[in-house]
Amino acid sequence: MGWMMTKHYRPEIDGLRAISVIGVVLFHLELGFSGGFVGVDVFFVISGYLITGILLRQLAENRFSLIDFWARRVRRIVPAAMAMVVGTLLIGGFLQTPERYASLARSAMAHVLMASNCYFTRDQGYFAEKSDYEPLLHTWSLSVEEQFYLIFPLIVCLVWKRAPQRLALVLTSAALISFSWSWIEVVSDPKWAFFLLPARGWELLVGALLAILPQKTIRPLCDEAWAGLGLVLVLAPMFFFDRQTAFPGPAALLPVVGAALLIWTGGETKIGKLLGWRALVKVGLVSYSLYLWHWPFVVFAREMVLELTLTWKISLLAASLLAGYLSWRWIEMPFRAGLLLATRRRSLGFGVVSALALFAIAFSIKSSGGFPSRLPAELRLIISDITWNGAEYTSAKSEAIPIGFQDGGPVDFVLWGDSHGASAAPAVNAVARDLKLKGRAYLNNGTPPVTGLWFADMGEASAAEMVALNERVLAEIIDSKPKVVFLVGRWVARCEGYNEAEMVGEPDNVRFTTMLVDSMIPEPTFKEASSALARQIKAMGVRLAVQGIELVIFQQVPESTESRTASRFYTMKRFSGTSKVPQFTTTKNEFLKRQERTMNLLENQTTENVRIIDASSQFFPRDRDQLKVYAERSYYRDEDHLTRAGAMHYLEPAFKKFMSWIPREESQ
Repeated sequence: MGWMMTKHYRPEIDGLRAISVIGVVLFHLELGFSGGFVGVDVFFVISGYLITGILLRQLAENRFSLIDFWARRVRRIVPAAMAMVVGTLLIGGFLQTPERYASLARSAMAHVLMASNCYFTRDQGYFAEKSDYEPLLHTWSLSVEEQFYLIFPLIVCLVWKRAPQRLALVLTSAALISFSWSWIEVVSDPKWAFFLLPARGWELLVGALLAILPQKTIRPLCDEAWAGLGLVLVLAPMFFFDRQTAFPGPAALLPVVGAALLIWTGGETKIGKLLGWRALVKVGLVSYSLYLWHWPFVVFAREMVLELTLTWKISLLAASLLAGYLSWRWIEMPFRAGLLLATRRRSLGFGVVSALALFAIAFSIKSSGGFPSRLPAELRLIISDITWNGAEYTSAKSEAIPIGFQDGGPVDFVLWGDSHGASAAPAVNAVARDLKLKGRAYLNNGTPPVTGLWFADMGEASAAEMVALNERVLAEIIDSKPKVVFLVGRWVARCEGYNEAEMVGEPDNVRFTTMLVDSMIPEPTFKEASSALARQIKAMGVRLAVQGIELVIFQQVPESTESRTASRFYTMKRFSGTSKVPQFTTTKNEFLKRQERTMNLLENQTTENVRIIDASSQFFPRDRDQLKVYAERSYYRDEDHLTRAGAMHYLEPAFKKFMSWIPREESQ
């Protein structure tokens, strides 16, 4: 048949691979290719084209075997990938915290199951900051291809046997459905659109459709124009797209169509000959191994240094190229040539055994919690500041947790709050134990401790649920008859929205999602949100006053301008000499500019029954104008949550001063 598939080697395709992998690597190294991630889309088109060509040629010659096909895929993909994952686990054991090492192990298990893409949909997305510390993040694309290789040959064989003339129609229909799904999901759920096969399959199918096109007539001028356009469509997104581009969806049409045009026009055009340039072809030959190794190197470098300098980036590029070449020369080539896996039985056996062994290793790492015993006690203590979030004091259903001194007597106080309350809990607990005060904690992350309020982006059902939850908590508090209720929350975000650092890369309407309202206002102003907060605090204060219960509102702790203090502090301590973390961040003027309006609002709620605790003098003493975020331990976990050490350093004095006035009733 006169299909476009060909038996001879096409060096320009390896040149196209080189451009793709260079784009991806330089994007990850932040060396000028802000949209270099589209290189993966080009890989998908190439893969779809080559695989379909192999399938159709063997079907036409009546010698196709699914077992042989999958055995070849094992020889092509598995050895180098397994070597990379094993190497990554070994390096991770030396460099990573237990939490991150356990996370690495979980992602390794997902890779073994060919489900990395599904695994990474659980996080914020490919471009989220957290993803920058996932050494196996890049294996998502391998999983997409592996899933495609499992399904696609079955479909092609089925259509080939029943109606081969309809193969193009079936593949075109599938591509259109996949593209439509991608377009919908890139708006409604970008993570699913980015990672999952149903939204990426059309890119592989475009390559597949290329393989079944009739042999084209050579028209030099037209071919040159189409090839030039194809190169522009591949390169332009690498420079003009960025992390904010809605992707894939329609935006992916540019690199996909560009790659298709370059493959379709062949190697006889000027662009084709440029792609066939020997240096490019050599990079293309090692592109798979280069892709495998570059990303773990980048992630582990970030584990060791806070900011990757140009020197670091160039060194990482060189190390990636070297590792890619060595992997290609000593792993890829021997296995692909069949020297080590000469038969399909050996290939499939190797795939199964290596997968089971790797899964067992990764499972043991995960089950141990990342083998924390491999680190000295001092580092484990510092690491606890990264991972601790007050979980021992919190309840997702706002249920009561004992805190402070516990005996059979009545409840002396209640600590009610969100994640800021959880951060303050160690200080409250320590003071209460010293003073022999019995308490209860109602702490629920993301649930402000005020009745009658909900978040501005909530629908009626969610709003009603949040109101009912807090009403139930207040009823339990009144029933327990404490002398004092402490409210601890992130008040500034509830009135002002997220700060500027948190809004980087986010659409403007995200700012409102953390603001509180007591009527359906989707995008409240400060006045509307703060008025709602004031109204409901006043109403709640009156209800408590009737029961003789005092309400004490704790002013929000200052927000830091550093978002990863505890993690960066660990890096500085673990890899001394590679990084230096600023010990002082937010100035007092910056603190007041961000928080003063909300602080004044809360101060104005003071009555005979409502009091305010302001610990800002602990954070900004007279002799210091900047926020101190660490000493021997990190005081802040992120930009607005204290660590246990931070709570004891900054908040214990404030709570001790106030709680010492709470009368203690002995149990009868």
